[in-house]
Amino acid sequence: MAELENHKINLLIVTPYEDFFEGLVDSVRIPTNDGEFGFMAGHTPFVAALEPGACALTVNGKTRYCMLSEGYCEINGMLALIVCNSAEWPENMRLRRILIAYQSALDELITHQDKNGRPVFEADSIAKGKRALARMRFIERYGTDQQRERLAGYKKSDFIDGKIPRLPELSE
Repeated sequence: MAELENHKINLLIVTPYEDFFEGLVDSVRIPTNDGEFGFMAGHTPFVAALEPGACALTVNGKTRYCMLSEGYCEINGMLALIVCNSAEWPENMRLRRILIAYQSALDELITHQDKNGRPVFEADSIAKGKRALARMRFIERYGTDQQRERLAGYKKSDFIDGKIPRLPELSE
């Protein structure tokens, strides 16, 4: 077991827009449809569907967090590949955009149309809202003090009593 402690796993996080991260890491914790999942070098082969949420990357004992959207993770030997729609470091997240996306999802669920009047699927609007909520939770946990203060201010000004309305459940 002591031999594995010195091993690292090569992690590659890719999005349709960029190779977000590539490097050797001690361990990774990802948000999956079945809950959080962590792995290190030497893990057995594994494939998991990702859910929007925080990903923790530990390198030389220091942990850094990034936000992942939907996608999947494949672990095979000493390589872990994460393919997702988007990945962001907390300092690059645009708070106003997150709140606009959430409000847009709520509006779409009421009107069944996007801002241009085109019909939308309920499941797409709920997924959009869940991504925005996951980003807000991410900022509350891993953002800077300034980001957390700004998010709290936006929530107070944009939502009644400063409380974020819940997303409805997907109807059958």
